[in-house]
Amino acid sequence: MSGARKQKETPLVGRHEMRCPEVGSSTTTTPKRRRRVVVVGDSLLRGTESSICRPDRENREVCCLPGAKIRDVTERLPRLIKPSDRYPFLLLHVGTNDTAKNDLERITADYVALGRRIKELEAQVVFSSILPVEGKGLGRERRIVEVNEWLRRWCRREGFGFFDHGMVFQEGVLGRDGLHLTKRGKSIFASRLANLVRRALN
Repeated sequence: MSGARKQKETPLVGRHEMRCPEVGSSTTTTPKRRRRVVVVGDSLLRGTESSICRPDRENREVCCLPGAKIRDVTERLPRLIKPSDRYPFLLLHVGTNDTAKNDLERITADYVALGRRIKELEAQVVFSSILPVEGKGLGRERRIVEVNEWLRRWCRREGFGFFDHGMVFQEGVLGRDGLHLTKRGKSIFASRLANLVRRALN
């Protein structure tokens, strides 16, 4: 067939690709349907809603689950992604609370279980790296580094995207509890996630 449409590669997504238009549809006369965006994770997402959702409040949602661990997100996902969603964009920021007590083996096993659930959803997926903490002991700091290193490799292997915050949140942006972000930190975090969503959809 002449003029066959090529699939468009999706940024930050590894092996996943965008869906082609349905057979018989016209790219010139049919309005482009906006993709649904779901951002889900722990309490660090509180305050990011406006930046992420403002461009398209109808199709974007931030699900902040205070105290959430990886297993909590795994259980919540089926209620967040609707059957009618066509190749939604799913951004996950979770794991901080797991590093408080769980060892690397338990944490990675929970991520693997979450990955299995995600693959049932046929979504474009990006994992956000765990942010550093202060005053929680060298053991926890080391565990966060280890988990992020593992998460990067695992995402590449499974075809998920990985968004590494690197050293951005190391100094001056953590609150007194050494866990949550200051007002400035929240602003930076929200902006980074919103920009990630924008790049992924374009």
